[in-house]
Amino acid sequence: MGKRKRISKKGLKHDALLETAAKGSKFVEHHLNTVVIGVIAVVAVVAIVTLFVRSRRGTELASSAALATATQTLNSGLTAQAAQEFESLIAEYGGTRSAGAATCYLGTIYFHEGRVDEANDLFNEYLDRFGPSGSLGIVALEGKAAVLEQQRDFLGAAAIHEELADRSAEIEPSAVRYLLAALRNYRSAGDWPSVQDAATRMLDAYPESPRAPEARVLLAEAETHPG
Repeated sequence: MGKRKRISKKGLKHDALLETAAKGSKFVEHHLNTVVIGVIAVVAVVAIVTLFVRSRRGTELASSAALATATQTLNSGLTAQAAQEFESLIAEYGGTRSAGAATCYLGTIYFHEGRVDEANDLFNEYLDRFGPSGSLGIVALEGKAAVLEQQRDFLGAAAIHEELADRSAEIEPSAVRYLLAALRNYRSAGDWPSVQDAATRMLDAYPESPRAPEARVLLAEAETHPG
């Protein structure tokens, strides 16, 4: 049997250093793996987000192109075909701004075709989703007011026209047009005090308007119907 070799203190110290180095190596390896996994996760998230953004951008571009095509069809006088194109756009690209625009335009087509209830649903859908701001909000509000007039809800229509007049206060021709529409609806409802109030408001705000005489005629008529 061979003679056992005695490990010196120096040898023990050397082995301890090797063990420490090994532990250090495992520590670095473990954390390096953790870092690598983390980097891979971040890269994956970035890739997914990039793909989503590109996909969303592609959807918006495609829906915008479809809207342009349908609008051109409508401007060409092909109303029935345009309606089908707007319907397809809404079905395929629902949730996009272009689909919202298509909702307004389709509502306008339905209204002129006498499909008043369907038109009203589309105008309400747009307003519920996007609100009344912007040019499309105005289209939706005007459409809703037209529907209310058809349904003989003259006071409801007048209220919308007054709201539109408020929003267009800095644009005199638009504000005057909306105020006169409100006046006519108040007159149809037999609400003479409101006719007087709206006519006075218009004449105070826009006394030099070319359409001021119309307001004066309505005001004079209202003054013959006290209360």
